[in-house]
Amino acid sequence: MFKSLPLLEKSIRNRFLRMILTLTIVILVTVITFFLYADSVNESLKEERETIREKAVLVEKLEESFNGIFFRARGYYAFQNDRELQLLYKDLAEFERLLEQFSTLNLTSTERELYKSLVDFHVNYKQTILPEAISYVEADDYEALRKLSSNGTNDLVNQFVVYAKDYKSKTDEELNDIFQKTIEQAQQFTFFSFMLSGLILLFMAMMMWRVLHNLIRPVEQLTAATNAIAAGDSFELGPLVKRQDELGALSSSFQFMSKSILEKEEVLMAQNEELTAQQIALQDNQEQLQRSLSQLQKYNQLNHALTFTLDKQQLVAGVHKYLDELNRFDRSLMYLWEGNGYASKGLSEQSIQQVVGMLNEDKRVRLEEEKSFVITRTVTPEAQGIAKEPYCCYDLYSSVLDSSGKLVAVMMATREGHPFSAQELEDINGLMNRVSIAFERILMYEKVERSRQLNQDIIDNVNEGIQFVSLSGDVIQVNESLCYLVQCQDWLDGRTIVKQAWLEHFRSLCDQPEELTNFFEQAITDDFKETRKIRYKISHEVPSFIEVYATSVYEEMEKVGTVFVHRDITREYEVDQMKSELVSTVSHELRTPLSSVLGFTELLLTKTVKPERQKKYIETIHKEAKRLTNLINDFLDLQRMESGKQQYSMQTLSFDELAIEIVNRFRHEKKHHVHLVDKARFVDVKGDQERIIQLLTNLVGNAIKFSPDGGDVLITLENMNDALQVSIKDEGIGIPANALTKLFQKFKRIDNSSSRKIGGTGLGLAISKEIVSRHGGEIWIESEEGRGTTVYFQLPLVNKRLSEQTKKAAELVAEQKGLQVMIVEDDLSLGLLLSEELKSKGFTVIYHHDPKRAFEDALRTPLLGIVIDIMLGEEMDGWDLVQKLKETDKTSNIPIIISSALDKVKEKVEQYKIEKYLTKPYPPEELSNVLTSFLLSESSNGSVMFPDKE
Repeated sequence: MFKSLPLLEKSIRNRFLRMILTLTIVILVTVITFFLYADSVNESLKEERETIREKAVLVEKLEESFNGIFFRARGYYAFQNDRELQLLYKDLAEFERLLEQFSTLNLTSTERELYKSLVDFHVNYKQTILPEAISYVEADDYEALRKLSSNGTNDLVNQFVVYAKDYKSKTDEELNDIFQKTIEQAQQFTFFSFMLSGLILLFMAMMMWRVLHNLIRPVEQLTAATNAIAAGDSFELGPLVKRQDELGALSSSFQFMSKSILEKEEVLMAQNEELTAQQIALQDNQEQLQRSLSQLQKYNQLNHALTFTLDKQQLVAGVHKYLDELNRFDRSLMYLWEGNGYASKGLSEQSIQQVVGMLNEDKRVRLEEEKSFVITRTVTPEAQGIAKEPYCCYDLYSSVLDSSGKLVAVMMATREGHPFSAQELEDINGLMNRVSIAFERILMYEKVERSRQLNQDIIDNVNEGIQFVSLSGDVIQVNESLCYLVQCQDWLDGRTIVKQAWLEHFRSLCDQPEELTNFFEQAITDDFKETRKIRYKISHEVPSFIEVYATSVYEEMEKVGTVFVHRDITREYEVDQMKSELVSTVSHELRTPLSSVLGFTELLLTKTVKPERQKKYIETIHKEAKRLTNLINDFLDLQRMESGKQQYSMQTLSFDELAIEIVNRFRHEKKHHVHLVDKARFVDVKGDQERIIQLLTNLVGNAIKFSPDGGDVLITLENMNDALQVSIKDEGIGIPANALTKLFQKFKRIDNSSSRKIGGTGLGLAISKEIVSRHGGEIWIESEEGRGTTVYFQLPLVNKRLSEQTKKAAELVAEQKGLQVMIVEDDLSLGLLLSEELKSKGFTVIYHHDPKRAFEDALRTPLLGIVIDIMLGEEMDGWDLVQKLKETDKTSNIPIIISSALDKVKEKVEQYKIEKYLTKPYPPEELSNVLTSFLLSESSNGSVMFPDKE
């Protein structure tokens, strides 16, 4: 029965389990015993410590209660306060309770004597001393009370206090002893723990060593036996086989296995020899297959190159590489006869040129006749190198011919000491035949590509846009002109544009998308046979007009697509529009004055009218005739200018004189005031005076005409970028932004109701631009509808380039508003003279001849000073202007200089505080000096910048 239990079996596992179980039990018993003993000792020490602490606490409380009794008693004795007496009784009760609690503890003999003394005291004090003392207090017999206290009661209290202190000290010593004993006990337990752990580890190590010894020794024997089998030596296991455990069974199995291995080793050796022979054969076959695969891959690459390569140089390089890898040439060259392309091996550039030069006419003829041949030659001693014996070189020449038998390329290769076999020559010739076919295909492709490119170049250089669309509606081909017209440069990459994409593009461009789309859709269909055309408009900043016609393309009587030809007819459209404008303008501008002339002439011929009315009719006829003359002159001038027949008499002109003359021409305008602001230090230009006057008259006349509600017309002169810049600014109806680019076209007028009411031929700005261009300048317009217009033009100065200092001075003048001087003078020559003097000193001159307009301008312009002539006009003279200036707050502080031929009126000079009175004639420098003094007086209160003079 016991032999069947696992723990009693002689196996290694069970022996190990028994050992582990025994070790575990011993360790557990030892550890539990040790911890129980340690816990018991600790508990006894804890109880002793608690007992001592409790006694100490009770003694301390007894002391406090004892002191409280006597404290309350003395309070009662002193103050006869019943409250103190009640508290005394309460303390006596508490003292009695503490004594009872103290008696329950485990007391020593000394502590019992103390207890007995305290009990006797309590009884005696409560029953005898206290009642007697109370009676003395009530009787106010304090002498008897003092005698009672001195009878030993205080001595007892003092003894108890001393005892309590000694007891507390003794208790602390006992607690310290217990604490030290606890520490020593803990140290002993720690030491015993380490000793016990060491014994347990030693016991475990001994048991593990025994187990390992019983396991490792047999394993080492088996390992040695295994090594012996591997080395082919004999071995002996000895008593290991006789063991009754797993190692014994393993040893028996190992011994049986070794015998089996030895028996089968011979069989395996024989099979191994057979497998080795088979492996060698397989490796040979694998190498042969690898070589075949490599050749097939190279052959496949060559076939791909021969079939798909369209570049002759790439084909030459591919064929040369294949032949070299297949035949292992020492040196080789494949040369393309036309185009000088080549691929080589082992040859320098110089050697290649020499080899090509050796291909004389005889060899070329032989190559065309024989296709290939080999030349054998003996290597010269100088070229043998380290070779001891002479040897031969074999030079192969193989040709690539076109379909007509003409030489296209030649393959030249050299082998040293290794001749070409007949099979190699046959393979090379066969390959060259295929290469000839590939070259023929490339030549045909190049010819077709040249034709295609030529056709594309032809249609790209056609001004019309060409678009070929297949029957499915996809765009197959376009030219550059089309892409420029319809903004589709991405169509030039050669890809096919699907129908929906290009139709959507056209729909987004034109103003008639549905009509144009229907035209395209109908022309693409197979039923469309004839030719149709349509016009459409592309809306850009500058609109363009396109005419497109469609025609079918046939191949062998079958329609293959549709060609759309787009032609830009913008210029033609504009010419038609211009013709319409011309007819409309001429018919209106000619018929209106002619109607007046004919009407008044008929009145004079058919009716008798008064002389005054006759004069009025004749003046009207003269005015309308002059209007017709000006209109015809404008037509003739523009025609002469455009044809280059207009004569220009160029001379040096002072532009400020012309500007002041124009101001005087328009001085009698009732609703408009034309004035000049002269900021230019250099005004000499080269030009035709008559044409410059015509230019200014046109521009100022337009400013007045297109300001129907009146207002100021400001002419400004200034130097800009080595040129004289002139601007004419009005306060009129303005120009729409989309019409600015077309204003200089012939017969072009602003297309709005306001300008249509004003009328005109539309030639004035065209003539002005032509005049400015002929003088080497440029003209442009800035305008905002409803806010007025400013026309600018620049003319080059005569032999005068502005220095950097002058440019800075001009910029400074433009920025410094305080350097502006107004001249109010009706004499043109004197006004010009004073203006030139002031400009030479760096002042900006504002010229006026009308005192009313001068006053209005002074209200909104910061001025350094005003120069006023007394004799200005009938409605308002110079003194009237001075009076208004002085009476107005904004202008009262502006310095005034009188420039007059009249004698000085001292009263008015003092009344209006005139700064300076200059009597004509006077030197112009005197005026500039006075203004400079104004400037200096102002600079004392701040910084006034003044430009340097050249």
